[in-house]
Amino acid sequence: MRYTSEMSVLERLEFLTSPDAMDVFDATVLRVQVVGEMLKQVDDKTERKLLRPNYPEIPWKSVFGLRNFISHEYALVDPQEIFAVVKQDLPQLILVLHRIIDDLRSGRYNGVFTVVP
Repeated sequence: MRYTSEMSVLERLEFLTSPDAMDVFDATVLRVQVVGEMLKQVDDKTERKLLRPNYPEIPWKSVFGLRNFISHEYALVDPQEIFAVVKQDLPQLILVLHRIIDDLRSGRYNGVFTVVP
């Protein structure tokens, strides 16, 4: 989320006051939504045996819930909450996603769960 990290505190407070700021907000929210959707699909395809039991440091239910909220209640999305997610929660999620990729590549889960087509 390069664009949001480059914004000043004042720009963040005025997130929705200009067309450029709205573009950044919309792009950020869409990206958060897509990440949540992709992770929900991984959770479904692994029958909930990968993410929640092996990476409990991430509140997966909240990740999926934010995706649902954005999808169904977009007009109610709070810009400050999105900034908080991007600044506070996203860095930890990225670290865990890199661990998941490394674990999958190393064969850690071979035979542990079956991916549902």
